[in-house]
Amino acid sequence: MGILKSLGRILAGGLLLGLVALGMWNLFSPGPPVAPISTAPEGFDLSQLLVLTDADMAATGYADGQLYPIEGARDHLIVLENPGSPNPERKIIQASNTVMGWPGPMTADPSTGIAYVIEGRGPAPKGATRMGDVFAEMPAGGRLTSIDLHSGAILDQRFVCAQPNNIDIAPDRRWLLVACGDPEAEITVLPLQNGLPAAPRRIDLDLDEISKRGPIDAGLSYAMIHPSGQAAGYIQSNLAVGLLRFRFDAQGLPVGAQAEPPVQQGHWLSTGRWSNRGKHFLVADVKWGPTALGALFVPKGEIHAFALSPTDQRRGILSSATVSRSPEGFEINRAGDRLAVVNMERTYLPGGMFTLVPGRRGASLSLLAFDDATGQLQTLSPPIGFAGVLPEDVVFDRDGDHLAVAVFQDHNAPRSPGWIAFFAITDDQIHPTGRRIPMPRGAHDLFAID
Repeated sequence: MGILKSLGRILAGGLLLGLVALGMWNLFSPGPPVAPISTAPEGFDLSQLLVLTDADMAATGYADGQLYPIEGARDHLIVLENPGSPNPERKIIQASNTVMGWPGPMTADPSTGIAYVIEGRGPAPKGATRMGDVFAEMPAGGRLTSIDLHSGAILDQRFVCAQPNNIDIAPDRRWLLVACGDPEAEITVLPLQNGLPAAPRRIDLDLDEISKRGPIDAGLSYAMIHPSGQAAGYIQSNLAVGLLRFRFDAQGLPVGAQAEPPVQQGHWLSTGRWSNRGKHFLVADVKWGPTALGALFVPKGEIHAFALSPTDQRRGILSSATVSRSPEGFEINRAGDRLAVVNMERTYLPGGMFTLVPGRRGASLSLLAFDDATGQLQTLSPPIGFAGVLPEDVVFDRDGDHLAVAVFQDHNAPRSPGWIAFFAITDDQIHPTGRRIPMPRGAHDLFAID
């Protein structure tokens, strides 16, 4: 009994020390405080805002495996008409998609009014409430759904590849590019006929495998077509950045591609954007991975500007700008000189023992300046905190003076709805307007149509 009592005292002392350490960590490394509501004028200017919602799991399922299913909930594409108006009309369309990936599972062609949504993971098994590891147990996806934005009709569904990770549309709107988690066919090209996908062309880039988590991160984790339409920037297995060049048939559609060896710089890379001139490939670095502890002890993230132009031999990071923790999604304004970055912080952590972990109780936004001539990035101001769990994506309005952010759910409420939060930008400062458009739980990806 004496041994048991001593063991109990040791365990209790260890628990107390752990709680003290957490409290000190939160004191000396806090997340950005939630900013007060501003009097900045509203004026979000877009004709349509497309929103994807994933019904399969709560945001904190990444950490504890608890799905908290909602009876009758389904994945949706939600089309908001004139989202800046007081009561925007909405269309709700069932479309399988997943939050288990980087932002980018949707694109659209405004000229045809057709949206394209990939399914990186399939629906959770019926009756499932908990998984040991959502990445290992959530069913694989592979479908592409084409949707008429005017009527809400499903126009086409087809298999495109194993684990599609993101989708992009060519500048001439004649074909789609899908980054695939398949090391034997890292990209799929889909020619478009009257806006609808034709037979997929799966292309093996013959890249050396570098994944640190096996099949979870195999193949390409992201790809985006260059403004010229002749090449694409890619991210391999969250670790490396490279350029691929397409080969075209007589109709001007890709039939093959050759990839340059990628540059392994940065730590854990998520999404990418080409600069307006196509001289630089901008990439977000969340700094976690590949282990679960990486998401707990994650430092502040960065945005990197890579030299990657098809007309320049330089390769690698030219400049970096520090933001805050977990910057999965970012966007460039239409002028090409400002970047808005949404930092999830550590909002993906559940309560309980994680309650005191810094960055759990609020997310943040950062604003960066970018010079496309030199590739230089600059952080303009400290991150602006706001309430909300797992905000993964952000878009500018067409004027570049307002932002919309997708928020997955509320804090300490795993079955709570999500929302779209709006912010104004004045004198290179971000201000919360306090306006929200309610969404089902699981809002995670946005697409802006001017």
